[in-house]
Amino acid sequence: MNKLFLVVTLFLSVFAAFAQEQDQPTADKQPLKVDLTITDDAKLLSTIMENTLTYSASFEQNVYRENSDKPDQTLGQFLIQRPNHFRWQTSKPFEQSIIADGKALWTYDPELEQVTIQNQQAVLTDSPLLLLTSSVHALVSAFEITLIEDKEKDNQHLFSLEPRQNGMFESVHILVKEGKIKEFFLLDTLGGRTSVIFSDIKLNGSIDINQFIFVPPEGIDIIDSREIINE
Repeated sequence: MNKLFLVVTLFLSVFAAFAQEQDQPTADKQPLKVDLTITDDAKLLSTIMENTLTYSASFEQNVYRENSDKPDQTLGQFLIQRPNHFRWQTSKPFEQSIIADGKALWTYDPELEQVTIQNQQAVLTDSPLLLLTSSVHALVSAFEITLIEDKEKDNQHLFSLEPRQNGMFESVHILVKEGKIKEFFLLDTLGGRTSVIFSDIKLNGSIDINQFIFVPPEGIDIIDSREIINE
């Protein structure tokens, strides 16, 4: 799987899935299969996620590879609007748009003149990258969450998340300052490391809904892999 798409899917899980379960009727929610204690650390992280209604920022992503002196760097913009709208826009070293409109996930590569369409629900629900889920109960069933650094003076928190089951990631670290996610660090099971640093962050501001609507340009190839989900 493309490393960029891997990280993007993780972020969609972080910001958006909290809103998805809140929109479902209480009767539809599944109880925990395992009796797990919800710690204060887990409650704090959950509260931060739930308080993120919109989020926009510039990002710098660095992927560290073995036998390489410098990381592979990607620059771009990241937008979120709950429920279920996202835009991950890279500008350097190549242009790519990954847009979620609430139903479909569009991945557009201008250089290839190609767009791939996926069912958004299927990507977020079935992907092994769904590291953070929609409620604090689901979160603690998937991860052991530890607040490893708490600087009250600077209103800064550093969380460590370790999967309870084997998956693609060994650990995830999330740095939050003044209620805003500032940095994300991923360690995968093969020893690969990825960091994403955010700047120019705007929390809960107004975002034009057109940012989350993709209209394919004329003449491009369209690969539609959406699945039909019976309601």
